Amino acid sequence: MEAGLEGRNGEESRPVMKDGRTIAMRDRINIKTIAEKAGVSVATVSRVINQNGRFSAETEAMVRRVMEEMDYHPNTIAKSLRENHSRIIGVIVPDIMNAHFAGLVLEIEKNLFRHAYSTVICNTNESDALERKHIDTLLSQRVSGIVFISGKRHYSLDDVTVVYVDRRPDNYEIDDDCVVIESDNESGGYLAARCLIDKGCRNITMLYANNTDHNQKMRIAGYERALREQALAARTICVDTITAVAAAEKIREYIRAGSRPDGLVCTTDILAIGAMIGLRELGIRVPQEVRITGYDDSMLAALYNPTITSVRQSIEDMAQKTVDSLLERIDGGGKERAHHVLPVHLVERETTK
Repeated sequence: MEAGLEGRNGEESRPVMKDGRTIAMRDRINIKTIAEKAGVSVATVSRVINQNGRFSAETEAMVRRVMEEMDYHPNTIAKSLRENHSRIIGVIVPDIMNAHFAGLVLEIEKNLFRHAYSTVICNTNESDALERKHIDTLLSQRVSGIVFISGKRHYSLDDVTVVYVDRRPDNYEIDDDCVVIESDNESGGYLAARCLIDKGCRNITMLYANNTDHNQKMRIAGYERALREQALAARTICVDTITAVAAAEKIREYIRAGSRPDGLVCTTDILAIGAMIGLRELGIRVPQEVRITGYDDSMLAALYNPTITSVRQSIEDMAQKTVDSLLERIDGGGKERAHHVLPVHLVERETTK
């Protein structure tokens, strides 16, 4: 047996095989080894790993290729102990099954990964109690920050970096150091209603969810503004949960009670799909008899039959702004209150044509 290869209890240590090569004593591979193999400095490898500082795309590709070839993984545990945080970001999401939230979480995760941060996704099912438990768990793991999509405001989080995205938090108006990234929901509600008005609809009803988040309120406000401009009556239908089943049931009840809209503005694509299911069961055709708009422009809007006219929020821009704001604060470069309102636009499809 060769010297240095004897393991515990006299057993022979097996060398690590990688791509046809033998890497003996894998634990000796470190950042200096990677630098020598890639032909760059140790500082350059460190900048690539931490995504901090200047380096070219070609240099990053070379360093990462060498890391992969040598099966090298940075010791993030040791690093987190040195920096007193874990390089983990918690993401609090109210409903991971919602296509809009799922897409936003995915984009946030991808952006964080590029900066060498891992993501812990916490689904709350719109439960305050479950959200509180998730927060306690994240804090016990010494996360570097938390991204909230829930719209709640937790004042016990002074020691961790927080960014609110998509939903404006509670008590936003009196919070002096809040970071919020949201879409122009009032404009979105207006664009959706205006589309139906321009198509000739005059009996337009809004279908919205029974919750108190700011998004729903602003979309309703935009819808009402568009109808006021044309001296049209605003009518609303409220569902308890954002599900297609709930929306279909409410639409059936509404029409069987004697109401007959020629246009429906729905505050999510899921509600729009539910509305169409309910109308179809009553033999009412879309868009021939009732035109419909959704909101979010999720992948469901383009896949459903008929395809759904929907207000598009750019989850890519929202995620990018979220991660940039979060990391700026983690690095100590941002402490002031910040409020970013991102533009929206209407994507017209079959439900309004």
